[in-house]
Amino acid sequence: MSGIKVDESSKRIYQFDNLASHILGFTGTDSQGLYGVELKYEEELAGIPGKIVGSADGKGRETPYKEEQYVAPVNGYDLVLTIDATIQSIVEKNLAKAVKENIANYGSVVMMRPKTGEILAMANYPDFNPNEAFTPSTEELKTKWDTMGAKEKSEALSDMWRNKAISNTAEPGSTFKIVTSSAVLEEGLVELDQPGVFNCAGAMKIGGWTIRCWRHPRSHGSQSLREGIKNSCNPVFMQSAQKVGIERYCEYLEAFNLKEKTGIDLPGEVGGILHDPKNMTEVDLATTGFGQTFQITALQSLVTVAAVSNGGNIITPYVVKEIKSQDGSIISKTEPKIKKQVISSETAADILDALYTVVEDGTGKAARVRGYSVGGKTGTGEQERGANLWYLASFVGVAPINDPEVCIVFNLYNPKGPQGHQGGTICAPVVSNILDETLRYLDINPDYTLEENNIKEILVPDLTGKSYEEAEKTVKELGFILASDSKFETDDKITNQIPKLGASLVPGSTIRVYKTDDVEKITVKVPDVRDKTLEKAIAMIRSSGLNIRIIGNGNAIIQEPSAGETVQKGSIVTVKFVDTTDLH
Repeated sequence: MSGIKVDESSKRIYQFDNLASHILGFTGTDSQGLYGVELKYEEELAGIPGKIVGSADGKGRETPYKEEQYVAPVNGYDLVLTIDATIQSIVEKNLAKAVKENIANYGSVVMMRPKTGEILAMANYPDFNPNEAFTPSTEELKTKWDTMGAKEKSEALSDMWRNKAISNTAEPGSTFKIVTSSAVLEEGLVELDQPGVFNCAGAMKIGGWTIRCWRHPRSHGSQSLREGIKNSCNPVFMQSAQKVGIERYCEYLEAFNLKEKTGIDLPGEVGGILHDPKNMTEVDLATTGFGQTFQITALQSLVTVAAVSNGGNIITPYVVKEIKSQDGSIISKTEPKIKKQVISSETAADILDALYTVVEDGTGKAARVRGYSVGGKTGTGEQERGANLWYLASFVGVAPINDPEVCIVFNLYNPKGPQGHQGGTICAPVVSNILDETLRYLDINPDYTLEENNIKEILVPDLTGKSYEEAEKTVKELGFILASDSKFETDDKITNQIPKLGASLVPGSTIRVYKTDDVEKITVKVPDVRDKTLEKAIAMIRSSGLNIRIIGNGNAIIQEPSAGETVQKGSIVTVKFVDTTDLH
């Protein structure tokens, strides 16, 4: 059509919306990278823009005497990330659920291969949609958006985009006891199972201050280092730090690279905030020994766990595996980079073995994964003091212990939910879920068989096509109960059932059958069984018209689906039970 022409343009599309948003970042209106790998690798991704070349007269008007020339763009390179989309989805799903249920300000998770430094997943919640990067992502922010000034909006968006796993620091709490344990063992000052080398009276007096164990007024008494790690006993780590001494202990902090950035290939990373060795007091030494009065990032915390998981090496984490040209040729490839060996392989093996004890018999037993040997450390770090006090609940984990494939850090910032703020209670069971799904997805074979209770699950049979009487006979033989919200006549056949064929249930569970598609319309709300005994939880769930899958023994500590969710009647609620005595 005369006078009208069409020019091509391009726009970055993030087809999975919020997935990995803080890693990917986003581009601006001119397709320039603004955050995440989009910013870090802008030069590699950008290529050379195309252009249309024409002619103009002295006043800038197009002249009709020369044709326009179209100069084609040159495509940029492709990035291949270490991030596994499936594992990232597993992490994001569990993180979002934990933040909501525990009414936390936000949460961060990072999972890494400890031998290579490859980041398999990195997530923060709340997150955002890179396709709508300038749109507020939370309901709270959306509600007050129109009343905010330009500066407030800019600060809110910056906070929304901020990759808090690498850009925010906090006092780590007891997860840091891994570093103190490593130092006192490496110095040869104690042995892991040396009996009675430490003593907990419930509190210690240092420099005029009385510093309590989390178990105060109760005490842990006489302990070995392994027992101190298992019990997360503060006096054990104050005494360990004292044995090492201020000067030497600070050398270990430097060796673990805690003041510096980890070197990950993402923008916005910060280093830790540590005491100045020249001004460090005995009180500072004691509190640092159990993870207080200094700050590090979630990623720095993970790197320390990786060190005891890979034989004692500080490794550089990374998210970009390869850079490729459009024809698939590899331009560059990231190789694992070991910065230094910070502790001996023997010390690392001892710490790893102690972390296994934490999960099997200590404050981290909620992190057990059926069939896999898991190690970990709980943390409940105090942030600020006095009237402004709030907590960081955390858990660091590694699995399988005999040959570590993954390590993880899980942080919840300022949790205010009914289950409290202890990492062993609200973070460890979520890490258990993440590791369970991840290890099976990675096709890592279970390393032992575990029977946690005497309850056996039985596969649900296919009842479709049967009469009600035939189905009733079948399920009765298996130990199930048959029920229906449909009225069956003699000639009616079952067309639908919940749970479906292939699910597994404990005896005494109910299978609901239907002769129409009404099953889609019958829903119930999931009751909140957290903190309930096994018997009480079973009764509550079954009385709601639902079935229960039981994991472990003790009190209910986590459930899926969450309390209050609306689900189909007859659905299965998976509940994990743990002996909650002395979780921390």
